[in-house]
Amino acid sequence: MVSSTNPNFKQLRVAVVGGGLGGLSAAVALRRAGHLVEIYERRDFNVEVGASISCAANGTQWLREWDVDIPDMKPVILMKLVMRDWETGKILNQYNLDNYEKEWGNVYNMLHRQDMHATLLKAATSSEGKGTPCTVKIDHICESVDYEAGIVTFKNGVTVKADLIIGADGIRSVVRGQIGVVPDMTSAPQTCYRLNVKKSVVDELGLVKYSYEPAIQFWGGMQGKNGRSKYYKIVMSPCSGGEIVSFYCFMPTELTKHHEEGFVFEEVPVSDVIAGKYDELDPDCLNLLKNSVDRMPWRLYVHQPYKQWFKGNTCILGDAAHPMMPHQSQGACQAIEDAAALGIIFSEKYNFTTDVTAGLAMYQTIRKPRATRVQTASARATENLNERIGFTSLTPHDASLAAAEGKLTINEMNSYQMHNHVATEVEKLGGGVGPTIAVM
Repeated sequence: MVSSTNPNFKQLRVAVVGGGLGGLSAAVALRRAGHLVEIYERRDFNVEVGASISCAANGTQWLREWDVDIPDMKPVILMKLVMRDWETGKILNQYNLDNYEKEWGNVYNMLHRQDMHATLLKAATSSEGKGTPCTVKIDHICESVDYEAGIVTFKNGVTVKADLIIGADGIRSVVRGQIGVVPDMTSAPQTCYRLNVKKSVVDELGLVKYSYEPAIQFWGGMQGKNGRSKYYKIVMSPCSGGEIVSFYCFMPTELTKHHEEGFVFEEVPVSDVIAGKYDELDPDCLNLLKNSVDRMPWRLYVHQPYKQWFKGNTCILGDAAHPMMPHQSQGACQAIEDAAALGIIFSEKYNFTTDVTAGLAMYQTIRKPRATRVQTASARATENLNERIGFTSLTPHDASLAAAEGKLTINEMNSYQMHNHVATEVEKLGGGVGPTIAVM
């Protein structure tokens, strides 16, 4: 039994359904909070692929609080945002992040999905670090959840009883449906391919070296010449210690041959990526794409916010709770914030371990409005690149105007204090089992 200064603290048995970035983050947060965590993943982890992940200050702060070995993730620290002309590559706008760490207390990390996943898995399962190491069970596909009895049933016949069940099973979540959430979604007008170019190939072939500068660089995203749709957009950034240049290549949905929502583990030829108006693309960028690897389709859908994120002792997080378009680069950070909220709420500071349902109601109170705001802002940025965090905040004047117009700003994302937010919401509840604050 974990020792605690709160006599009402109860060590929970936690079942995390899904071992992606959100699930592992939740596992680490709840391990650090003193709980026993089991992670159930539908497949082996060696198929975990993908491109770069943005981990801005609002995500990085939790990795640090959980004592995750960030250098092990081989980060590239972001120093600028660059907008380029689709046809020429000429720089149209640049936003420098020289003072980012000084201003926000954390750097903006660009990470490769595989590196981030491997390090979070280590943090969850390592014998080192605070808390009991999490256990991992692969080849466990969730079939059903009894959120009243706290039982997860898997397709291999295994059943698991837990005090807290977390559905971190992604865009096609089974757990979401089990708590009565039916997605209201429509096909996005834009689809995406994710792909990578190795730095060694860039150097060997004499391709543009600015590709692995510590920047997120954009082409397109606005209505262009010759009737080019604003849905043509490229986002490029380095990751994995600068050894990989990662691309998100967007186009109008009608050009794609791929229809299943979410990420598909199926490499495609470069011709699928450089369709339509990609024949007008900046030749330097086009040469990078032609020498890419790991080209995977990512079909996008727009989800309306869900009515609830929990029922009984079961909740959802990350893409299972708030799937969003990628245009604010906040998907991973919002999953990390979900995990952080669960770790705080079910910590020894509060008594929610004696009333898990009340704790999950608090989780929804804390997380749903903020994540929904990012979700809707991400959808808006699909239509207007200038809605993107960063480009709304080029100067303090721009940031104040953007905030007045209801746009997301760097200030809103990075100055948020979740510990204070939870304490304030708990205080509103007054006395009672769930909200009573332990004397520390």
